[in-house]
Amino acid sequence: MKMHVSYRIMDLLMKTILILLTLVALSLLFFLVQSKVSGRVPSIGGYQMYIVMSGSMNPAVKTGSLVIVKPLDPEEIRPKDIITFKSEIESENITTHRVVEIDKSAELFFRTRGDANEVDDPMPVSASQVIGKVVYSIPYAGFAFHFIRSQNGIITLLVVFIIFISAELIKTLWVERKKNKQKIEKNMEVVIKEDV
Repeated sequence: MKMHVSYRIMDLLMKTILILLTLVALSLLFFLVQSKVSGRVPSIGGYQMYIVMSGSMNPAVKTGSLVIVKPLDPEEIRPKDIITFKSEIESENITTHRVVEIDKSAELFFRTRGDANEVDDPMPVSASQVIGKVVYSIPYAGFAFHFIRSQNGIITLLVVFIIFISAELIKTLWVERKKNKQKIEKNMEVVIKEDV
């Protein structure tokens, strides 16, 4: 009886892992394809996703976090908000830091600083550089997201997925074979009893 219960628990665990892996794989595939086709940052429902690759925002946003950024009007940004911005107007370099001061004297500018830094960023951030406000951070998920976007990551994800699908198919075939064997043995017993 104990073996039967442990088998059911393992079966449930394997199915749960398979479902979760499938959902993660499909989500990552969707974001990967979406960003490749559009040539833009992965997004869902208008919220953009960025990977934090430095420790300048520790402990609020850990290195390797995936930040969810809501595009908004720069006028809505307040001191202490964490924002994501282009480091320079024509740059591909994206930074996520906290707003420490807002300057509206001539044009709208933000003075920013990483939480782990002792000094403000050297250049103020203009409103045109702002991508949006960080509304959520998923610690360490950026490492996985970054890996999955690489060729090795895609291959690894496919191999793991194939292994789990294969294991599930082998298990199903084994169970069916066992059931068929039991039916044959039961039929043989009936035939033997009828002959006696």
